[in-house]
Amino acid sequence: MPHRILIAQHLAKLFSVLSHPARIRILTELRNGPLCVNSLQEVIGISHSGVSQHLSIMRAQGIIKETREGRHVYYRLTNQEISDWLAEAIPFIVPDDSDSKLLLRAAQTTMEKWSDGKVKIKNNGRDKKAGAI
Repeated sequence: MPHRILIAQHLAKLFSVLSHPARIRILTELRNGPLCVNSLQEVIGISHSGVSQHLSIMRAQGIIKETREGRHVYYRLTNQEISDWLAEAIPFIVPDDSDSKLLLRAAQTTMEKWSDGKVKIKNNGRDKKAGAI
């Protein structure tokens, strides 16, 4: 059983690192390729130091790596599949009986952007369509 404890501890640490909305947004922005802190700051809309702190936390966990090109530092995902995994997690935040049109629309739009349309929200075995909201 110790192997289960070890894996549970490491998964808990990963989920802890992913528990901040800015980190999730950074990861999804890095899915298309390496970006520098300034580029991430513009897209995410938080301070330069805030982006740097989030990147440091994710780098310590091994989720991202940095590459230096002269004075510039670029960050990239160590495993591209993490962005797909995040997109696949979206249906878990939308309850099957959800009456929240805003949440359903947000989930649909985000899934389309993050997964290139590969992931769909299920509702009791039926796909939820954006037009049916």
